Amino acid sequence: METEAYRALSSKSRLDILKLLYKKPMSVEEIAQRLNLQPITIRHHLQSLVEAGFIEAYEERAGSVGRPKIHYKTVREPQIVSYPKRRYLMLSNFIVSTLRYVLGEDQAKKILKKAGQEMGENTAKRLESEHEIKDWSIKSYEEFFVKGYLEKVGAEPEIIEVNDKKIVYRLHNCLFFEMAVKMPEIMCDVLHEGFHEGLSKAMGKNVRVDRLTCMSKGDPYCEHSCEWRK
Repeated sequence: METEAYRALSSKSRLDILKLLYKKPMSVEEIAQRLNLQPITIRHHLQSLVEAGFIEAYEERAGSVGRPKIHYKTVREPQIVSYPKRRYLMLSNFIVSTLRYVLGEDQAKKILKKAGQEMGENTAKRLESEHEIKDWSIKSYEEFFVKGYLEKVGAEPEIIEVNDKKIVYRLHNCLFFEMAVKMPEIMCDVLHEGFHEGLSKAMGKNVRVDRLTCMSKGDPYCEHSCEWRK
């Protein structure tokens, strides 16, 4: 399986297909149209991604008659590829579980909230330094945080709405999905919320980032809004 995974990820076209399917399920024809490739080429790439364990096919019937149409979507727990082998996920689970056991639930949450806040503040400050941001705005948040940082770390962001007061965006890949599903009350409600608090604090008192939906709680994506308030 791992050999197939490395082979699947070696193709730019297959990576482009994965990026599309992270956002929503699609048929062969839809993918071919978006990437300007022939359907037979798309089918070849899809087969490689299925064999590698990154996506899966399912049938969907448009009406009561006619043949069902095959769509493709990403799997919930894709193949993890690394070389040499790493076990950071196992270590992370162990550390969080140990904190909760040794310190108790409330104290563990305080520590992880603080860690999330510092991560958020440090991320904003690093972006300010790299891009010479003096004052955060909707435009700089969209360009450097959503399209820059979130795209770079692999969160697969999609911007839904932008106006002069706020930006709404979706993340189609949860970077901590396996842990978030097991302990959403820690990973999402504490650590991630702390990250947003730190991010908001670093950008200015009038900025607020809110989580609207959550993948670990059954939603198809994590949706957030960042609002500039007077």
